[in-house]
Amino acid sequence: ANVHVKQNVWSVQMAPLYTDNSIRGVVAVLRDVSEEARLEKMRADFVANVSHEIRTPLSMMQGYSEALLDGMASSPEESEELVQVIHDESLRMGRLVKDLLDLTRMDAGHMDLHLEQVDVHELIQRVQRKFLVRAKEREVELVYEATDRPLVLSAADEDRLEQVLTNLLDNAFRHTPAGRGIVIHADETETDRRSAIRIRIKDEGVGIPQEDLPYIFDRFYKADKARVRGEDGGTGLGLAIVRTIVEAHHGKITAESGIGQGSIFTMILPS
Repeated sequence: ANVHVKQNVWSVQMAPLYTDNSIRGVVAVLRDVSEEARLEKMRADFVANVSHEIRTPLSMMQGYSEALLDGMASSPEESEELVQVIHDESLRMGRLVKDLLDLTRMDAGHMDLHLEQVDVHELIQRVQRKFLVRAKEREVELVYEATDRPLVLSAADEDRLEQVLTNLLDNAFRHTPAGRGIVIHADETETDRRSAIRIRIKDEGVGIPQEDLPYIFDRFYKADKARVRGEDGGTGLGLAIVRTIVEAHHGKITAESGIGQGSIFTMILPS
């Protein structure tokens, strides 16, 4: 049987102790199975979350496709609208599957980092250029504030770090209304008596509630429940992937935010 004691779980195995066919006592073996219980809960939660995330787009695709087959669209415009919804939901499922595969490979230790010298200025400027069209369309100002000094990582995977910056900027744009701004800042700092590079992405968005901050890097956790099914709804895996990649570079990432205060994501990477 399992016994719960505060935050721990103990497995208790008991057997009688005999002497001359009489019971003298009981032998009890206690084993701390807290880690196994935690992992089992994580597995069950993960399966439940994946099922939930897949069920909704599947239901929408099924419903809208049945509407098309039944001839419920009264005009070409309505047909196009139904097809667009099916297309958007299929893209959402595609993103979910890709993110799940990424995380699965990372968990299995198959995230091969191609380490090389990386010019942080060039990396951020490239990612910034990628988002400039989106910034113009959404009327959001995207600025890169850089130090005059060279910023170089001696051993990093440029493609993975681009994935990190892309995910963070994608979140920033999703939460920042028109007329406001997003700032990328990069400079030098020190961590554990080693030189490091600090990259900050600050947005003037709606912010994240304080009670949600400790959990935003967890898988499938979405602080803004109202946006889960928005047109640009994420999979809830982006920040989990970000943290995994940053930690694989022996770095760390933190977040500061509050309702109506915007958000600041700070990434520190040993140089």
